[in-house]
Amino acid sequence: MNNIRIFTRNEFSDSLGFSDRSEPAVESAVPSPWGVARLIRREVRRKAIVTRRELGCVIEPFFSAASFDGDTGRIIQKVADRMVEVGELADLKVENQRGYSAMPSRWIKLQENIAVLLGTTATETHRFSPFHTNQFLRRFHPSDKIIADLSRIGVSEQSFEDWLGKPEWKQFVNPSQEIVSLEGLLDLYINRLDTEGSPLSLNTTNILAVDHRPGDFFGSKLKPKNSRWVSCNQLDEGIYVGAQLGQNENHWIPLLIRIQNDACRSLELHFRNDATANIDLRNWLLIALGVRNQQKEVIILDHEASKLQCTFPIPLGIQKILYLIGEPTEKWQQYVVVNTVLTGSLLSRCIPEIRVQ
Repeated sequence: MNNIRIFTRNEFSDSLGFSDRSEPAVESAVPSPWGVARLIRREVRRKAIVTRRELGCVIEPFFSAASFDGDTGRIIQKVADRMVEVGELADLKVENQRGYSAMPSRWIKLQENIAVLLGTTATETHRFSPFHTNQFLRRFHPSDKIIADLSRIGVSEQSFEDWLGKPEWKQFVNPSQEIVSLEGLLDLYINRLDTEGSPLSLNTTNILAVDHRPGDFFGSKLKPKNSRWVSCNQLDEGIYVGAQLGQNENHWIPLLIRIQNDACRSLELHFRNDATANIDLRNWLLIALGVRNQQKEVIILDHEASKLQCTFPIPLGIQKILYLIGEPTEKWQQYVVVNTVLTGSLLSRCIPEIRVQ
């Protein structure tokens, strides 16, 4: 007769990897991304292609059994989206629904003692453990034994450069335009600003711009006081990124702005009718302006706390790198990373247009 074991809710939660959270007694605590990612990998491995709805139907009962409630669908989607961003899953349409499929499993060596396993494969002998409450990726020490285990199940090494691919900002240009630098992207949009932009009044109250003060408190368009978001009439002549109030106070349209005596202009930043891409374009242009003005945007490393603080809204291309080597904290644009020296080196090499200090 098979033995039957009775679990308490906490024991069941621990067994699923849901309980890696800093304050388990807090009622608002949510399942650890580690446990959620493990269940997502298992289901994608089992079915090859799975819709978001199917994922919810499979995973949500585990949440209930482990005494987690709240917006479980949002929790699952948030972890799945992070897995898509680093290349563990592919995002696709399945019969007019959003869904996911497996990407080829591979591992990436970040340095001699740090590697990351990507994909849905389950190893035969090695079991991974998280080191942070927000961790979802399987990081490990690339010993000969683990590498042999991975090789045996068909998981090969991928270089970091191959994983990273071409600069993410290149999606915003046509290959025929032969733009080879981020400043070239800026020049392209400045030309559009001058030829297609709309006249801008310096006294307008529904447009704000980002001042050139890298490293200062960035702030929010909703609360611009003492932040880099300022009215156009407070700016010196030059090129700026900004935003125009849209349908409501939470809807702002990204802009490129020229301040020049009585010839001020603004250009709405649009790319494929994709609101996320519009903001990403603005963030890349902000970095390019820092290079142009010889005041690069700043990322600060805290070696003692193993944390990194971005002082500006980072594009998805930088976020992708940070997801590979760290986890976001509860603070705006802050990450805890596995190694600050490694992180600084990778960012400086891959995104030389920013200043890491």
